[in-house]
Amino acid sequence: MVSVAVTAPRAVEAFRALAARYGVEVIEAPMVTIEPAPIDPYAVISALRESDLALFATGSAAYRIAQVLKEAGLLGEASRLLANLTVATIEGEKGAIMIKNAFGTAPKVVASSAEELQPLACRRAAVFHYGWRDPDLLSKVKCEAFEFQPYTARPPPRETVDRALGADAVVFASALAVRFFAEVGGEDAVELLKGKIVVAAGPAVSRALRELGVPHLTAPRGRIGPLAQYVVSLLLRRGAARA
Repeated sequence: MVSVAVTAPRAVEAFRALAARYGVEVIEAPMVTIEPAPIDPYAVISALRESDLALFATGSAAYRIAQVLKEAGLLGEASRLLANLTVATIEGEKGAIMIKNAFGTAPKVVASSAEELQPLACRRAAVFHYGWRDPDLLSKVKCEAFEFQPYTARPPPRETVDRALGADAVVFASALAVRFFAEVGGEDAVELLKGKIVVAAGPAVSRALRELGVPHLTAPRGRIGPLAQYVVSLLLRRGAARA
């Protein structure tokens, strides 16, 4: 049976539901562990008062900030402030919907990656990261920024890298997952990865793989459902799975 390692936990079930029909084994190999980090809700409110731009890396970052603000009794004030700002995200429509659900305000600027995001003119910005400080994201913010890290990202144990390398194909859903794979596995793991079918979920992931010299294919859409369909179709075309 052909196997595919999925490095994003949120994508595993979608892959399993589709892959089982075609004799593809899905191996769960999470490369990033995300844990909530402490956030000062009053600092968030202060930043929003002084900003004309609020940039959320992901919808999950927005949910975490909204949770902290709600616990402090400040969610209503934050929602009113955001309604008067330019709100942006780099998680596409999924992120935009989550931000609207969290604060009642739909982002005016929606991109699918930091690379796709156009430079943002601003006076002052509030930037909400997701697990790491993305330099590509910050390069698009053309003003001084307040930065918040609602989550901390941690790399996986070595056995998770080895588990991924045991598969015929490996799917990376974030640039950070690629970086953690290389950090934990080292040069030997990267060399072994070059012998696999590797799929990147979007341009930022593709760039991270290019920097390592790993041959790969880039899925045309990074969302979980279309990504799973792309990978299974790819394995079918290569004769690695049953039609």
